Amino acid sequence: MIKRTLLLLMIPFFAYALNQADVTKGQTYYKFILYEKIGLRGDEFTKLYTKKQWRELFANNATKFKELFSKNQKMKEFMQTKKFDKIAFYLESFAIFYAKDAKVVAQCEE
Repeated sequence: MIKRTLLLLMIPFFAYALNQADVTKGQTYYKFILYEKIGLRGDEFTKLYTKKQWRELFANNATKFKELFSKNQKMKEFMQTKKFDKIAFYLESFAIFYAKDAKVVAQCEE
């Protein structure tokens, strides 16, 4: 009984930790890959849209995101690669976590 209770108490902690890891990974990918292509700081990028809007942009294999940011030639080329498809999930987590309507404020490392 005690083991079950302890396990149930620990599940939310691990779920939060996994989500936080996705956000951190997305932030790292943005900083080292997308920043030079888009030209917006990470906090400016994430504050462009609300959580709901970010989810819509990344829905269906990020098709709306690709349409929106394909005006930039460097970004358009990158979004056609398998690497973008691999990191899109992490970018979505990052964008949603720090979205315009999020209560979390991004901290600058620079």
